[in-house]
Amino acid sequence: MKKLIGLLASGSLCMFAACSSGDDDNTIVPQQSWQQGNNNQVTPEFCQTSVPGSVFQYNSQTGAPECVFPTSSADQGISSPSDPFGQQGVNSSGGQGGGIIPIAASSSSVAPVTVVSSSSVAPATTTPSSSSVKQTTPTTTPTTPAEDEGDGKWHLSLWDGTAGDPQVPTGNKTGGYWYSYTDSGDKGKSTLTWNAADDGTSADGLVPVIKECLGLCGTFDLVVGTNPYKPYVGIGFNYSKSATEAADATSSRGICVTYKSDIAIILEMGLGSKDKTIGYANPFVTLPAAAAAKTIDFSWSEFEQPDWAETTVANPEKTLVSLKFKFAGTEDGEDGGSGSFNIMKVGAPGECL
Repeated sequence: MKKLIGLLASGSLCMFAACSSGDDDNTIVPQQSWQQGNNNQVTPEFCQTSVPGSVFQYNSQTGAPECVFPTSSADQGISSPSDPFGQQGVNSSGGQGGGIIPIAASSSSVAPVTVVSSSSVAPATTTPSSSSVKQTTPTTTPTTPAEDEGDGKWHLSLWDGTAGDPQVPTGNKTGGYWYSYTDSGDKGKSTLTWNAADDGTSADGLVPVIKECLGLCGTFDLVVGTNPYKPYVGIGFNYSKSATEAADATSSRGICVTYKSDIAIILEMGLGSKDKTIGYANPFVTLPAAAAAKTIDFSWSEFEQPDWAETTVANPEKTLVSLKFKFAGTEDGEDGGSGSFNIMKVGAPGECL
C-alpha cells in the first residue's frame, strides 16, 4: 500500500489536471494526475465511496487533498463545524497528530503525483457533504468517584458556624446543606425568620445568616392555624442531596450540638419513607432551653420514639436520612409562642468542645 499524497501548485491553482504552460516562471509543470477508475479525483465523494471510513482533508503541510482514517472517535480532531475534517489533528510538520493516520491505497488503483512551486498554493474551498464526516458520541459515561457520592455511610464531622460554611460534613459531598421547614403542610400558620437575608436561590443562600451570628440563627412564631397537632417549625440537613437516600450512621456513634434556644429543641431522626410507616413517631432526643451557649453529646442509643408510637423501628441509625431540629408547641391545637435560636456547632460526639 502506498501513502496517498496530494497536489501543490503556485500561481493559479491547478489540481488533478494538467495546466497549460506560459511565460510565467511560476507556471505549474503538469504532472501525473491522481486517478481511480474513470479518472475520479480525490474529493470527499472519492474518500467516501472508494475508501470507506476515511475522511477527506487537505494536508496541512503540502495543501494536497487526501483521505485519512481517524483512529478513534475521541481522537478524530473534529472540534467544530469550522473544522469539519479534523485538521487540528494534523501537526505542523504535516505528520500525523491528534490520532489521525493517512490511509494507503493499493498500487493498482492509485498513482503518486509530484508537483513543483508549493509556496503560493492555497487549498481549494470544497464544501463536504454531511455524509463525508461521521462524529461518534462515546458510549461510556464518566463515573463519579465514590468519594464524591459517599459510600453509603454517614461520616459526620464537625460543622462550626464560625467558618461560614452552609454545609455539614456528612460523608457525601452533595449532602449536609441546611434547610428549613414549617407546619404549613398540616395547615399550620407557624413561621421561621432568619436573622439575616437568605437569598433563597441556592444552598449557599444561608451564608449571610451564618456569618451574621456565627451559626444558624433565627426566630420562630408557633401558630397552630387549623393544624390539629402541635404547631412547629424546624431546620435540618440530609445525608445526601436527596431527601430520601438513607445511609448507615453507626460509625458516627451519635451527635454533638452547641446551641442556644428560648425553648427546648426536639432533635429528630429523619428516616425517609419509613417516617410514614412508623406513623411519624420518629426517634428523638431533647435539647433543653439554653440562654447561653450549651454543648451536649448524644449517642444513637439515646434516641427513642415517643410513647404514643404504635410501630417501632430497630436501629434507626442504620437507615438514617436526615437530622432535624424542631421547635414545637407543647399542646395539640394550641399556639406555642415565639422565640429565637442559634445552632452554632454540629458534629460527632466530642467534636463540639
